[in-house]
Amino acid sequence: MIETANLSTIEKILFLKSVGVFSHTTIEELGRIATLTQEVRFQPGETIFCQGEPVDALYLVLKGRVMVEKDGAKIREIGEKETFATLAALDLEPAAHTAKALEQVDALKLNTLDFHEILAQDYALVRSVFRVLSRLIRDGR
Repeated sequence: MIETANLSTIEKILFLKSVGVFSHTTIEELGRIATLTQEVRFQPGETIFCQGEPVDALYLVLKGRVMVEKDGAKIREIGEKETFATLAALDLEPAAHTAKALEQVDALKLNTLDFHEILAQDYALVRSVFRVLSRLIRDGR
């Protein structure tokens, strides 16, 4: 993982607004979230985190694709404007899956503790997270 710094705060806000989980969040709150994120880059084939290991962040894909697998079997691919490590960021349990970059992946990384603090202050965001999680459960992902 390489830290990058290409996006302005405004660009981060616009991106966050386009991501399902943050789509109903106010601009003010998105500004706060944007300042808490880090831009990171993963190289093709790089393991982002492994099944059974602690995960310290939620990731939002700016560009690229991520493979999510469990016990070596492909579960699904994550693409632009999607999040991953959401469950691990919420329950603070070890990762249920392994995530690997299929190609160069640029993402925003939101620290788990910061994510919890934001959720504690924004009920609309909590509802959005529940919608995303419900959809994942319904789809069997």
